[in-house]
Order: sequence, then structure tokens, then C-alpha cells
Amino acid sequence: MATEYLAAETAMKVESEEVPVGHRGGPPLYGKMMKSIQTGHTFGNRVRMLKLPLIFLEEGLYAGAITQFYFLSVALEAQLDRHSSDPMVAKVLGLGLRVAPGYEADLRELYGEGWREVASRARTAATEAYVGVIESADAVSLVAAAFILWGALVVGGGKATQAKVRKAIPRCEHRLFDVAEDMKKARQSFKNTFTAIGKEWPEHFATLEAEAARFMDLNNSVVLSVRCWGVTATAITAGVAALGVGAVVACRARA
Repeated sequence: MATEYLAAETAMKVESEEVPVGHRGGPPLYGKMMKSIQTGHTFGNRVRMLKLPLIFLEEGLYAGAITQFYFLSVALEAQLDRHSSDPMVAKVLGLGLRVAPGYEADLRELYGEGWREVASRARTAATEAYVGVIESADAVSLVAAAFILWGALVVGGGKATQAKVRKAIPRCEHRLFDVAEDMKKARQSFKNTFTAIGKEWPEHFATLEAEAARFMDLNNSVVLSVRCWGVTATAITAGVAALGVGAVVACRARA
């Protein structure tokens, strides 16, 4: 989700584990993929810090933000199913994650009847391009995409995040954060799965690192495309400007 993507990932410490055969230098795959997205994640966080306060001012802006990641998640999960016979993809599917239904439930609440049509109109060009990348991706790239799009909600989701967002946007259950009942277990399973992939398929180690960074950059392109300025922000700005003009007039009157 645009408002929480990989928000807590930097707090996850890579534990010492056996390095896979054929790999040289550095921690296992999970840690290497996390390191590969560090620069992109830092940039994304800076953008989110600027956009989040504005997005949370209006339900429509928030809905528009999660709409983008709904379409990305739908595309990802469809492609993973199409490549389910690939053993590496099957390993990822073994996590049992499905995040698109949570996005859909929230969009139905926020947009109401005809939500699909409204969501389609809110889809940005950056999202459209990203969906195209997912739909043409091979099995290895899809595993990296899952690391980014699922990892955001596994690492940054859960009941605690859900409660915080609900305070800002109360007219929504925010089911997209209902990733698992036991988030600690889900996070450990996610980490273990990607570590195991690195051990079983060391020939794809470097590609998965590079693809994780590429998909992080694609995430950032979508975050940048999200609309964050609405009626409320305009009204606040106008009000502040009016107060500023009033102050200047008052000062001159007293001069």
C-alpha cells in the first residue's frame, strides 16, 4: 500500500545463516535483497513523508493511493498462479498470501457501488506501466515482485498498522492490513522462504537482488504518481494565505 510500503523493513535484522553453495560474500538472499532496495526505500520514504499527511486529509485521496496497489497485487497474483508449476514460484505461493481481496474490500467500502469503474479511472499511467512489467515477467522476476509487493504488507502490515490508519480514515475496515493473525510468524516465514530460495537456486541469486531493486524503483514511480492534493488541502492553503494577508493588513494599519 502506498502509505505503508516497506515502512518497517529497515528494522528487520538479517540473522547469520548458512550461505548457499555457489554464493560468495555477504548474507543470505533475504538480507541481500533487503540491502538492494535500501536506496530506493529511503527515497520512497521521503516521498511518502511529504504525501502522506495530504493523502490522509481525504478518503478519496487515500482510496486513490491504495487503488494503484490493488491493481498491482491483482496482476502479481494472477501471474504467480499462471507460473505455479515453476518450483521457485511454487515456493513463494506456499506462503499462502493473497493480498488483493483485502484491497478490494477496502475499495468497495470507500468507493461504494460501481467501485471497479471508479478505481479504473483512478489508475495512473505509472501503475499501468508497472502492471505491464508484471504481466510480461518471467518466474524469477515474479518472485522478486512478490518480495516487494507482498513484503510491504508482511513487514509493515498487521493489526497495529490497521488501527493507526483507521484513526485517520475511520469509514473503512482497512482489511488490506489483515495479512495474518500471527504477524511475527508470517514475517519469519517470509524471511525463511526467501532465504531458502537463495540456497536452492543460487544461480538466480544475483538476478533476484537486481530485480528486487528494479521493482522497488517501480513502486516509487507509482507512489510519485499518486494524487495527494485535494479540496481540503486547497482550503487549508487558502485559509493560511488569508490569515497571512490579514496579518499584513493589521500590521500596516497599526504602523
